[in-house]
Amino acid sequence: MKVLINILKSQFYFWLNIWKVYKAFPTVKIGKNVHISNIGSLALGKNIEIQDNVILHCGGSDWCNNTGGIQIDDFSIISPNCVFWGCGAKIKIGKYFDCAPGVKIFSSRSLYEEFDRNDHTIKHIFQDVIIGNNVIIFANVVISPGVTIGDYAVIAANSVVTKDIPAYTVAGGTPAKPIKSRIDKTRFE
Repeated sequence: MKVLINILKSQFYFWLNIWKVYKAFPTVKIGKNVHISNIGSLALGKNIEIQDNVILHCGGSDWCNNTGGIQIDDFSIISPNCVFWGCGAKIKIGKYFDCAPGVKIFSSRSLYEEFDRNDHTIKHIFQDVIIGNNVIIFANVVISPGVTIGDYAVIAANSVVTKDIPAYTVAGGTPAKPIKSRIDKTRFE
């Protein structure tokens, strides 16, 4: 009986969170099994689609000094199985963001370089991640803290982005590097 009560309680809070998102952002579309933490630090534009099994962690935990957040601008799509970890710093995403399945974006990481065996505490780095307008990110890309991806950039599948990617650039690899320029810039202006 106790297990059943815990399951019902968990489902109640899950649906309460989803209801709060719909109330704050009435044009959002949310798939199944979407988990959003710290909804007060979530900002969504118009007509955002968040597909199945997405995790949006908007900070607010002790380990990240109760800071962080996620901002996603108009007409953006977050495909299934993505994780946006906006803890300690913000993830800011522009309009018309096209995000393929399995993308992971982190605004924090463990500071492994300064581990003290006697202290047993883990320090963290917190840096904003900024993604411009009309960016396409293909499947299973990992974006590290402090990265800026410029407008109209494209990131190839399975890339690990550790440094800034300029606007109108196709980038890929581990670590991601510019591969070529994306179409004539004047076409977009």
